[in-house]
Amino acid sequence: MRFSVIFFFLFIHIPFILGNETQSMFYKEKQELLNVKDELNEFYETKELEYQKNKAELEKIHQAIKKSEEQIAQLKEENEKTLQEIRREISSKAMDMYDKMKLGVVVDIFNEMINSGEIDEVFDIMIRMKNDRVMKIMKKLDTQTSTLLMQKMRILKDQEDEGEQ
Repeated sequence: MRFSVIFFFLFIHIPFILGNETQSMFYKEKQELLNVKDELNEFYETKELEYQKNKAELEKIHQAIKKSEEQIAQLKEENEKTLQEIRREISSKAMDMYDKMKLGVVVDIFNEMINSGEIDEVFDIMIRMKNDRVMKIMKKLDTQTSTLLMQKMRILKDQEDEGEQ
């Protein structure tokens, strides 16, 4: 009977003993998982801080590049204005010279410039000259060149008319 009583008590306590071991194993696994979770969170937080720091540095660099681009664009615009002023001054001086030259010499120079592909420069000079002088020059130029220059003058006049409206 004693054996049966001992057996009975052991039989009743086995689930409790096994339950404690199972709970103990689950607790250990839970603790290990929490430790791994904490390590991962710490790792990701560190990486997030590094990312934010790198992002801030890149934004500073981007802003510096934008500022440099703006400065370059402004400098380019100023240089273009200066260049246009220089070209106007040169053209104005050339126009004065052409107004004082003999008509045949001016026509020869313009023909040479046109043959060199500088018809736009000839046009720029001619639009600044006195109308009667321009008409005399146009009569001396070949028909094709005169026609081309007249077309350019018509385009310029049309653009000026559109600008006034």
